[in-house]
Amino acid sequence: MVLKKQDLDHQVWKLIKLHALQEKKILVALSGGVDSVALLRTLTKVHKKNLLGAAYFHHGEDSNKEYRDRAQIFCEKLCKKWGVPFFPLASAKKLKSESQYREARYQAFKDLMQTEGFVVLATGHHREDLLETRLLRLIRGTGAQGLQAMHEYKAGIFRPLLEIAKSELKDYLRAEKVRSLEDPTNKDLDPLRNWVRLRWLPQLEKKQPGSSASLARSLETIALELEGSSQGDLLQQNEDYKTHGLLRGFYLSLNPTEQKRLLAQYLFALGKRDFSQSQLEEIQKRLDKSQKVITFQVGKCNWEVNAQQIKVQS
Repeated sequence: MVLKKQDLDHQVWKLIKLHALQEKKILVALSGGVDSVALLRTLTKVHKKNLLGAAYFHHGEDSNKEYRDRAQIFCEKLCKKWGVPFFPLASAKKLKSESQYREARYQAFKDLMQTEGFVVLATGHHREDLLETRLLRLIRGTGAQGLQAMHEYKAGIFRPLLEIAKSELKDYLRAEKVRSLEDPTNKDLDPLRNWVRLRWLPQLEKKQPGSSASLARSLETIALELEGSSQGDLLQQNEDYKTHGLLRGFYLSLNPTEQKRLLAQYLFALGKRDFSQSQLEEIQKRLDKSQKVITFQVGKCNWEVNAQQIKVQS
């Protein structure tokens, strides 16, 4: 079934209404690619333009600089055509990895939102992005928490395209007579995400037609079941955990499996994503000590522990 352009517009409008975003100032993370261009286009049709803006983040000096320069100009012209304020952003230092790109990008968006009064960040994550993210987290050993990868709206981030396939977004832009750009690094098979997208999933689909969609539905079903179960209650028993961390006494009262789940929920709530089961187990070992005060680092997180609290320092 082909999604008509009016259907996409209506779906995004319904989500704006569902989450009470009609009067919220929304910043679109615009890259020039199919997904973000489709997102911006539909928002110009269903949201008030005086409450809309778009930002392009330039990752700086690297082998892909020429494309990024071109993409920034493309995004600026697109925004001018549609009457949307455009904000060019750039990295203040040289970035080397995908995780550094992501962290710098979101920090720049956050800073811009504070200075310009935006309260919602809209991103173009679509159905395949969600599937790839869940698969990557399972491959890295994040466990059940990794399945609860993205939400349509949570913590100020709006992802209205999560149920839409990229092919449908291409059809939408074609119907709108709008072009987009393709980042040449998307074809590089070195990043694991690209390999999963370009090699593994297509081969799976060739071997078993319809398997990608079935896998996506299965993972979504499991994620919903997990979200609705008691697994989400552990973190809630630690009031104001973002400021004061976890209650050490409560943590020690749990069994090892529950301890690991609580630590995973805590890290996810703090926006930490790139951790593995082995790192969680290492944290457990460090916390399984009798000392009243402990400080240590696992992954990219600095932990400070006293008699009452277990906390990650920001």
